Amino acid sequence: MPTFTHGKSAKVFANGYDLSAYFSAASTSGSGETAEVTTFGNNSKAYIAGLKDATFSVEGYYDATSGANDEVLAGVLGTETVWTLVFSADAIGARGYGANAIGTSVETGAEIGGAVSVTAEAQSVTGPDPIVVLHALGAEVAGGNAAQVDNGAATTTGLAAYLHVTAIGGTPTLTAKVQHSSDGSTWADLATFTAVTAANSAQRVEAAGTVNRYLRALWTISGGSPSVTFHMSAARL
Repeated sequence: MPTFTHGKSAKVFANGYDLSAYFSAASTSGSGETAEVTTFGNNSKAYIAGLKDATFSVEGYYDATSGANDEVLAGVLGTETVWTLVFSADAIGARGYGANAIGTSVETGAEIGGAVSVTAEAQSVTGPDPIVVLHALGAEVAGGNAAQVDNGAATTTGLAAYLHVTAIGGTPTLTAKVQHSSDGSTWADLATFTAVTAANSAQRVEAAGTVNRYLRALWTISGGSPSVTFHMSAARL
C-alpha cells in the first residue's frame, strides 16, 4: 500500500535559519538535460544524459522583524547558500531534499483584505540531493549520537551532508559528523563539518566513495554552559 504524507509538518531550512513558521508552501523541481546522439542506422532517436538542474521555491507570509523571513531572504538573494526541505514530520529517517542554491528572486505583495505575502526561489548549484534526516531540529547540551538510519544497502558514489545550526546558548563549539557502518555496530567517520561557534550557520560537505548501509549523526560540544540547536541530514549521491 502507498504511504502518503500530509504537508502540514514540512520544514524549511535556509542558511542556518528555521523558516518553517513563515511559509505555507515549499517545493523543489528537478530536471535533467539530454543531448541527442542519433546516428545512421538508428531506428529511434538516441540520447545521452547531460546536466541536472533544480529550483527551490517557498511561499508564505511577510515578517519584517529581525531574523524573520524578510531579512533572511534578502540576505540570500544573489548568494550561494544552503537549503534543506523536509516533506514530513521532522524526525530521524524523514526524507526531503537539499542543495547549495543561489537566491534568484524574492517577491513581496499586499492587497486589501489579505495578509502581506512573500515568495522566493533559489537556483540549485549542487542538487537536488535526496536527503534523509539524521538529527531532527533540537537542542543538545552535551556530545552524543543519534539513532541509526538503515538505508538497506551500501552505495559507492559518495555522500552530501547538511548541517543547519539555528541557535546557540553559552559559548560552545559544535563539531558534527556523519558516520557510517556496514553492520550497525562498528562505526567510522564519513563526513565532518567545520566546527561551529555561532548561530545561523549552515554547511554542505561531501564525502567520496563507499557509503555503508547504516548512517548516523555524531556530535561533540565543548565550552561554557553549552546549548546548540541544530539539524543534520545526508544524501547518497
